[in-house]
Amino acid sequence: MTDLKISKKSHPSRFLAWRILLVSILLLAIPLFIQDLLLYRQEYAEKLEDVTANLQDVARERAFSIQQKITTDWADLEAALQMGNVKPLYMQRIPLPRGATGRFILPSKSRNALVVGKEESATTALIMLIPYSEITQHLSSAYTTRIALLDAQGKILTASAPLNTQNVLTVKIPLQDTSLTLEVAVDEDRIEALHLQNYYMRIAIFIILVGVIGGGIVYFLTRRIAKPLTQLWETMERISDGKLCARYTPDWMGFEFNQLGKQFNQMMDNHLKNMQEVERQRVAREKLAEELRIGHDIQANLLPKHVPGFPDVDLAAMSLSAKEVNGDYYDLFRLENGKLLIAMCDISGKGISACLYCVGIRGIIRSFASMTDDLAEIVQKTNDLFWVDAHEASMFATLWIGIYDPSTQRLTYCTQGHPPGLLHRSNAIQELQTGGIAVGAQQLDTIAIKTVQLQAKDLVVLYTDGIIEAHNSNAQLFGKKQLKEFLLKKSWTSAKQLTDQLLEEIHLFVQGTPQHDDMALIVLRITS
Repeated sequence: MTDLKISKKSHPSRFLAWRILLVSILLLAIPLFIQDLLLYRQEYAEKLEDVTANLQDVARERAFSIQQKITTDWADLEAALQMGNVKPLYMQRIPLPRGATGRFILPSKSRNALVVGKEESATTALIMLIPYSEITQHLSSAYTTRIALLDAQGKILTASAPLNTQNVLTVKIPLQDTSLTLEVAVDEDRIEALHLQNYYMRIAIFIILVGVIGGGIVYFLTRRIAKPLTQLWETMERISDGKLCARYTPDWMGFEFNQLGKQFNQMMDNHLKNMQEVERQRVAREKLAEELRIGHDIQANLLPKHVPGFPDVDLAAMSLSAKEVNGDYYDLFRLENGKLLIAMCDISGKGISACLYCVGIRGIIRSFASMTDDLAEIVQKTNDLFWVDAHEASMFATLWIGIYDPSTQRLTYCTQGHPPGLLHRSNAIQELQTGGIAVGAQQLDTIAIKTVQLQAKDLVVLYTDGIIEAHNSNAQLFGKKQLKEFLLKKSWTSAKQLTDQLLEEIHLFVQGTPQHDDMALIVLRITS
């Protein structure tokens, strides 16, 4: 079968890739993002601590440098004073500032410098200048930094650059041997801005690496891994379109999907085998049904189509199959001498084989009955011939057979393993039985024959064991006793009425329970 191109439909691998990507974002990216957000403040606090520590190091270094400069200048001034009137060019002689004695340090706004001096006399002093520019020399830093020199009252004497914010981070280091303080300050807003910028950069890198690159890799890798799932899905689609021979082909990245595909292929193989077996059984059932229909038609044609009419005799008969065809057979056959042959037979088994044996025994009985009315001879020859045909198949038949002479109303009968006939007379039941064994079971030496004289209003009822073995849902049998009670409970105006009411009685008893045995019934009523 040529595999047609199926219509374009959504692929499950694409849906699977998006679902895995979404799950990855939900379970990995979002928690990491939330964690990063929660750590932002903690990292910022740690950043402030690091900056403060750096400022302290810078302030100490600058303060140490200034103190070294002051110490050196004092040493130079002391050397110059010891040399007398020699005054180096980098020194100045000024009037001794008020309150200054010995060594002194004074800030000078006019000189824009820090004055380092040494008393020379009661009226003069030698000084050296440390320019404010050296003290507040700019530091190389990522942040806006201010270096300032503060007086004893905390006022700024000089500063490297103004800070246009009140939110500053400050470190102060007192200068030894002075009342001055060195202050190093940075703009805390700038620190936060740079930290936030770094945070945004980190988020952007995270999004690019995890969201775009990682997500893309997850998406395309998932689609590749799910390609076998797509193939399995397409195989199912082809099968749903009627291409039952479509099968999954394993993929080198199939992994568990390959196992699933193999199970699916095996399931489809078993399904096709089951379908073929079901089809074979359907054909066989149809053939059997046709054979049974033919057997039913044959059997229906073998049963008497019309009940023979005799003076002062009312006859009725019926047959019900447990299957399409049955092994129960009855015959009402007018002999050439005007007598009536009555036969009730039950073949062992059910179905078509029992039907075929019914056909055989009917033909045998009619053949011998057409040559003689000696009942013992008919039964003897029937048994011998049927035994030849049936003993290898272990088939046998129970038989109640009789010849009724309407001129004398005498009934001669013989029973071969069959339930006895019932004679209803004057509110009493008499069993008509001779005690022989089933026809075909073995060859017979003698045949027992009995005769009964019938009278007006007598009823003779012949039946197969399907009548008395009819059962209800509680497995209770209708039984011979209940059959006799039924015959005794009232008088019957016709044989047909008795037949119909007996069947109705049985149906009420079984209450719809399926029966396993065939039923046949003959009723002979002497009217006068």
